[in-house]
Amino acid sequence: MTRTTRETATGWFSALTSGDADRALGYLADDIEWVNYTPVPGYNDRMPWIGTYHGPAAVLDSLKVFLDMVDVGTEKLVDLIVEGDQAIGILHEKSVVKETGQAFEIEFIQHLTVRDGKIVRWKSYTDPSQILRAIDGRAA
Repeated sequence: MTRTTRETATGWFSALTSGDADRALGYLADDIEWVNYTPVPGYNDRMPWIGTYHGPAAVLDSLKVFLDMVDVGTEKLVDLIVEGDQAIGILHEKSVVKETGQAFEIEFIQHLTVRDGKIVRWKSYTDPSQILRAIDGRAA
């Protein structure tokens, strides 16, 4: 039996916010398209984990780059909207850039497309200015 979009999204966000990477990766389709912002040279390219990736191995590589730079403090699902094969999760995160020791706090959206109980497309939206400030070592 295939999971519904809501079951897939709920499982994904539960695994993600509890730090269970192995379980989270199990929700990704083999051909996932992972769109983590669009790099803009001279602006947000100081966030080396962003870009478009294909397949769980590439997604994992990008997450490792993020986790090498950032100590995730808390990540909480604030709201979940599901309709058809689409799910939108609104998350709140408090983290610290390891190199600078600077904290940042963001709210971001993950837009999921689900087919056959797996996430086939993931796209993230946020204002990265707080992350960039923390990377640059500037206090809030």
